[in-house]
Amino acid sequence: MAKERFNSPLRKAGVWAIIQCADTGKVLLGKRSSVVNNGGAWNFFGGRVDRGESPRTALLRELVEEAGLRVKEKQLVKLGQGRHRCGDRELHYYLLRLEREVAPRLNREHSNFGWFKPGRLPARFNRPTTIAIKKGLLGSLRQH
Repeated sequence: MAKERFNSPLRKAGVWAIIQCADTGKVLLGKRSSVVNNGGAWNFFGGRVDRGESPRTALLRELVEEAGLRVKEKQLVKLGQGRHRCGDRELHYYLLRLEREVAPRLNREHSNFGWFKPGRLPARFNRPTTIAIKKGLLGSLRQH
């Protein structure tokens, strides 16, 4: 596997996990709390890639910080990459398939969570989650 690196000082990057339960097919979303921007919106778990950090390493860190989930790097399957329409933000998306629906240990960034069927998602999302849905990444889950 080629090493992924994010080193450009000119671009910001973010990384998100589409967490799917292998048994039910549902995906895990977190509801953003009022202490962060876009409070009340639902999102996939993830966040910023720090300078010198690979997207996979950043996602492993973010999953622990936001949801208390400790997983192995080999469990992350790259789903896609894109660019935020404002121009300078790289977006990286991975699939994390879990055997069962778990209750994440949320940090202050999230006030709630839910497991949802891909065709029955809540209505309001943050921008990276909206982009993933519009790119059809939930539809591609069956292929992985």
